[in-house]
Amino acid sequence: MAKPWDDSMKMLVRANPQSLVSLLLPDAKFQGEQDKELKARTVEADLLYNVIWRGRKIILHVEFQVEADKNMARRVWEYNVLTDYLTGLPVYSVVIYLVKRGTIVESRYQDEIADQLRLLTFRSIELWEVPTEMLKQKGLEGLLPLLPLTQGGKSREVVEETIARLQATGHRDLLPLSYAFAALIFTKSADKLWLKERFEKMHDILEGSWAYQEMVQKGLLKGIEQGIEQGIEQGIEQGIEQGIGKGILAMQQTAINIVIRFFADLEELARTKITAINDLERLQQLILDLTIAHTREQMEQVLLSLDA
Repeated sequence: MAKPWDDSMKMLVRANPQSLVSLLLPDAKFQGEQDKELKARTVEADLLYNVIWRGRKIILHVEFQVEADKNMARRVWEYNVLTDYLTGLPVYSVVIYLVKRGTIVESRYQDEIADQLRLLTFRSIELWEVPTEMLKQKGLEGLLPLLPLTQGGKSREVVEETIARLQATGHRDLLPLSYAFAALIFTKSADKLWLKERFEKMHDILEGSWAYQEMVQKGLLKGIEQGIEQGIEQGIEQGIEQGIGKGILAMQQTAINIVIRFFADLEELARTKITAINDLERLQQLILDLTIAHTREQMEQVLLSLDA
């Protein structure tokens, strides 16, 4: 999974792992983390938790994804099998997709060679299909920063609600992570600018949190800020380019109308010559030259001179 969202998710669930466990396995109890490095070779899962579920000790395995991965089913199968082998415990695998990008793979994986030996069914959660109310349940407060990623959560109102709930429930340390996840789905320049300004107003609160300090240390905040600023700049540049483009079209049509008004038989020549000009200053000069051309010969000469 692409950073910085991978690190942000791990920071979020590390702050309150029971919230994630309760979401994925109701009534299960978090018992601690399992070593994530699967030493059969250099493979590291996103999260491996020791939990007690239905009176039995198992491993909860979680992967976080932003971009859809066509090899996701095999990856989960590999992590699941290696964890099972190394721990001797049942492994429950879940893939959490943060945003809708690409095609989600089927939750069943069957080894093509030894399909009679191993069939893995893992759980996939697409956050954009999870009702916002689900993450507002008691016991899931540690997942509140994910509210904007849920169904119907892509709005400024939900961001404001997230901020209010985190402060009310004593989880203000997670505010920087709310910023990170909201930035993941706010794509319009105006929304990005609003988001940046909204969290800048809470700079003193954010700066004192452990999440902020860790994000600064890892360079996550810088990456998020750069992404937002680039998006805003691109939006402004696109707006300027569109404005210039519309201005050029308007001036081209003005020049053509001048020719048609006085010498309609020159319309075809005018359209051919004038629509080839994409420079505002040159078009301005052309309009001036056309307005002072008093005869057909003078107007035609102005148009023919555009080849020069």
